[in-house]
Amino acid sequence: MADLLRSAFAGTFYPAEADTLEDMVRGFLSCGVEPREDTLGIVVPHAGYVYSGKTAGYGFASAPDNVGTVVVCAPSHRFPLLSATVFDIDGVETPLGVAPVNRRITGKLAEEIDSVVFNEHSFEVIVPFIQIRWPEAEIVPIILGASPDTGEIAELVERYAPDALFVASSDLSHFHPLSRARELDDSAIRGFLSLSPEEFSSRLHRGAEACGRYPLLTLLHLARSRAATGAEKLHYSTSADAGAGTHEVVGYFAGRVTL
Repeated sequence: MADLLRSAFAGTFYPAEADTLEDMVRGFLSCGVEPREDTLGIVVPHAGYVYSGKTAGYGFASAPDNVGTVVVCAPSHRFPLLSATVFDIDGVETPLGVAPVNRRITGKLAEEIDSVVFNEHSFEVIVPFIQIRWPEAEIVPIILGASPDTGEIAELVERYAPDALFVASSDLSHFHPLSRARELDDSAIRGFLSLSPEEFSSRLHRGAEACGRYPLLTLLHLARSRAATGAEKLHYSTSADAGAGTHEVVGYFAGRVTL
């Protein structure tokens, strides 16, 4: 029997019906952004699709049309993880079917970091986008905990998955009034656009927020090691744009790193 991670968030974060889910994702991907073949990695949000799916679509649409392997790097929200874990399993099940995991790469990573497997929404909501955008792609799931060495994780990705697209899963500020959220998120985005892990970290220390700070930092370290030259802001929104009110909003950002 295949070793699969079963969906835990279908019906809450995204539709449980395959046809509805596919139609929704395809709609998000039809955003008009042009893909770039020199894309190293993207940043996408991970809230419920009604809130952040539109912004996520910009990120996925911006990546190359032909992608064989996707490293999904996401933060742990519930499991008490200190450093990092790789899901060394056969596949991830969603209403769209089973997305295969690249066991060759995850097996090598499992020799370097933990291989504890658990359900995590910041990872799972990424998978249907991959299934629609690149139906034949294999996934490498990496979940980061409270204090990972993001430089080391970037080195491992570079060593074992040098040709993969890197997806950093992150929302931005949480539960601030809209005007304050936009200020904080602008600072975080500027840090990302600098392509400097140090600048991004400095902005976090000065108040900017990103629940996926460590996946973002990993992407920035990877960008440095690959001598990436470009970072772009593709789309920004908040939960207020989805009608959730302006008193306590969450920020969503899609960005791209190019070589």
